[in-house]
Amino acid sequence: MIASDSSFKTKLEPEKFRIVFLFLFALAIFLLVLNIMLTFFTPKEITHPTVEISSAEINQLFTKSVDEFYLRNEHLQKVKSPKKKEDSLLFSYRLILPYDVPVPVFLKSVFDNFRKKDAEITSVEMVLNKKSIIEISSGGKEKFYSELIQDTSRHRNNGSLAFVLIDYENLSAVDLNKLLTTPESFAFLLQPEKESAEFTKTILENHKEYIVELTASSPNSEFTFEENFPLVRNKLAINSLLRYYPRNNFFFVNQQTTLLSSNVYEKVRKEFSKKKYKLFSSNSFTNLSKLKEDECGKRFFAEAGSMQKGEVKLIILPANYFLNSIDKIARVKKRGIRFIPATEAVLQLKGQ
Repeated sequence: MIASDSSFKTKLEPEKFRIVFLFLFALAIFLLVLNIMLTFFTPKEITHPTVEISSAEINQLFTKSVDEFYLRNEHLQKVKSPKKKEDSLLFSYRLILPYDVPVPVFLKSVFDNFRKKDAEITSVEMVLNKKSIIEISSGGKEKFYSELIQDTSRHRNNGSLAFVLIDYENLSAVDLNKLLTTPESFAFLLQPEKESAEFTKTILENHKEYIVELTASSPNSEFTFEENFPLVRNKLAINSLLRYYPRNNFFFVNQQTTLLSSNVYEKVRKEFSKKKYKLFSSNSFTNLSKLKEDECGKRFFAEAGSMQKGEVKLIILPANYFLNSIDKIARVKKRGIRFIPATEAVLQLKGQ
């Protein structure tokens, strides 16, 4: 009986080994197939070889930022290399930054120009808010050096621009809110009516300005001037305007309105003058409000590009163009052109 059990176990052992072997073989085949499938379906990592850029290209990209801020002529100076052992260091500068171009603002432009280039940029502030060093390397070689000196005594005065916006009523609520919260200074051009009088609160709460443009008639009779009205009636219209729009000591007058061509205009002007208020024609400023959007853009940048040192311009623009082009418009500040409040520009231009 015992011998019979031993013989039975001996017969079973080869069968067990056979099963285990087949299982392991099948598992190996499965893993091999899985590995092949993963090779096909796993995205391959694409490596881009580093491309060393030349000293000349680095110099070109740096001076591109210099030119963006119109600083090349009297602000950029070549200096001797402070690192004599670096044979690859071919370009060394000292850049004097005026008060209106902070070092961080200039450095952002440099980093943006090198964004897709194989270059290492090192910037170190040597003296707080006064002196920084920028070094640029590529291919393990230092190829560019520049000192950035902030000179707060230098103030560029390449002109001042101010903006007056019309047709804000055509903006959606979302776009109007965007316009009100932009950091740039401007004034809304308002027509005298109850709705715009109420809107002045929102304008002032958002630290913007408004200028009222007079016409002969208004949707609200209390702001209307008529030639056949007795003088006392027109005086009441003046008093209403001063009560609802007390912010400025001047008003614009629309060039196309019959108010300017009527006999009542001179009487109205004298009454405003008695109360120390001035009337200015809208067309005595740079008015681009009637141009198509593409033409408006061309004219605006032509006006900005022709600015003379110390010149002041007030430009009347459609609100939607100003909102859609705010980033492009703000770039002209790199030229040393300041943006000033519209009321300040009017007072300067009219000698008030």
